Amino acid sequence: MKFLSAASRWLVPLAVLLATWTLYTSTLAPGLLRGDSGEFQWAMASLNVAHATGYPLFTLIGYAWHLLPLDANVAWQLNLLTPFFGALAVTVVFVFIRALTARTLAALGAALFLALTPVMWFNASILEVYPLHAFLLALMWYLLWRWSRAPQTNNGALYLAFFVFGLALAHHRLTILILPALLYFLLATDRQFFFKLKRLLVCALLVVPGLSLYAYVPLRMLPEGFSLDFIFNDIILGREYAGSLLREINPLPVLVEIPFKNFHVSLAFALLGSFTLFRRAKHLNVALWLIYLTDVLFALVYSVPDVEVFLTSSFVVVTLWLGAGAGALIDWLEQRFAGTRAARWQWVCALALLLIALFGVTRWNEINAAVAAEAGPEARARALAAMNLPPASFLELDWETATALRFLQATENLRPDLETRLIEMGNRAEFWRALQNVDAGRAVYIEGGIHWSRAPAGYVLKRLDNDLAQIARAPVEMTRRRTALGDRVELVGYQNTPDALTLYWRVKKTLAQDLASYVHYLDAQGNKISQDDRAACCQAVYGYRTSEWEPGHIYADVFKPAPPGTASFLVGMYETVNGDIEPYGEPVEIK
Repeated sequence: MKFLSAASRWLVPLAVLLATWTLYTSTLAPGLLRGDSGEFQWAMASLNVAHATGYPLFTLIGYAWHLLPLDANVAWQLNLLTPFFGALAVTVVFVFIRALTARTLAALGAALFLALTPVMWFNASILEVYPLHAFLLALMWYLLWRWSRAPQTNNGALYLAFFVFGLALAHHRLTILILPALLYFLLATDRQFFFKLKRLLVCALLVVPGLSLYAYVPLRMLPEGFSLDFIFNDIILGREYAGSLLREINPLPVLVEIPFKNFHVSLAFALLGSFTLFRRAKHLNVALWLIYLTDVLFALVYSVPDVEVFLTSSFVVVTLWLGAGAGALIDWLEQRFAGTRAARWQWVCALALLLIALFGVTRWNEINAAVAAEAGPEARARALAAMNLPPASFLELDWETATALRFLQATENLRPDLETRLIEMGNRAEFWRALQNVDAGRAVYIEGGIHWSRAPAGYVLKRLDNDLAQIARAPVEMTRRRTALGDRVELVGYQNTPDALTLYWRVKKTLAQDLASYVHYLDAQGNKISQDDRAACCQAVYGYRTSEWEPGHIYADVFKPAPPGTASFLVGMYETVNGDIEPYGEPVEIK
């Protein structure tokens, strides 16, 4: 009997692990993915750096994982990571609740709820960071709780918890939000914690291996010419994300819609557990409340479309409360009733929880459809590689196509000669890089949907197949019309075609201000039929502010074609001062 009891302690968690793994792999994405997941696939396969915050732990695990000789599609092999970590997260939560409540069925029901929440299930079916975050968070707090049972003697669990904490920090920045809970729990468990210097030093040193993984980011990016400022502030610290903080606060999704969609009626069990756990593990429960409130507060002030994934920490906490609530109800039934009647009611309670949780299986088709929508542009990337592009061509592609092509270059050695860049034609340096490559005689291609309306004269976009356009040199063909607009800029000509009206400006002296340009389309009586303006700056493709025009150079302004009945054009420039339009020089009429 002792053997069977000991075996069950391991067999049940193993069954939870395998069942969750099977569920997640049943909806696993089969290949290349779009968005962040596609970028993770590329970064892992080529040992590169993904978007901010770099995710060094996830990337390095993925790189090692993709080297395993599974004789499988590399993209699918990488995707297998997340169901593995998702299943581990669910299993650790099961073990944690069982240890807290001594109720296997309550732990099983709660773990099943976590496994079947749409957020966890979906993210465990694609290559995403949140299942690993949930696993590290649950494992760390389970170890801390184990330590708190014997804080004077069980330092092994404490040390391992701090090692996991370092790994969690190297994985996702959400981990920072647990610091208030961690500080409280350490001091509540041992008021002398920060005065026991030897133990404190060991804990601090065990965080270092995880944090040191961030060294991978500059080591990988510095040789490619990225600056330390960009690496540290934009990648590691994620400077761009600050713009999403406090932009707007929409409490309904965070406080009501997302929790109910994922846990529905089981929130009643979680509410019960959030209070009854104070009796069983007071300090742990205070820490859980701190994690929950901090995570929810962050989600309230962080405005992003997928805000539900930033509630992953709170989902782990709700699951622990759910199990505690179910365990408390079973305990009450045991005290309220005696003998077989109590056992009967306990089973009824546990089975009801399991059946409610199993209701989540009905989302299988919904998850499958959501995963299918994440399929990456592999077909287009392969089509681009199959095109008869000249060797060493320079491609400016959208993020997802560029990532897919880079992945195929890394894993299949498909057209490794192509230089694939993420399209940033709104950036002056990137725009000039493309034009300089054209001037050097290199074939340069960009997304066909891109067009520019203000650029140096002498470059054209030639539309090709697969929604590509080639930037090429072309002679400037124009009707000459040399007229000074002011003392610093002059109109040197124009070209009127059925597709566009193009004005050509030459700068005589550097312009001190940014000017907008315009065309009025006039009929035979001189009445304005229509108007088109080119903003002073800031377009999707680099707009070439007039203050950046170089003396002696000719620049092209591309406007819409002349509407029917147009007999002449009135063209000119202006600046906006305190909301008022101030003309620059005298407008020029072209008949």
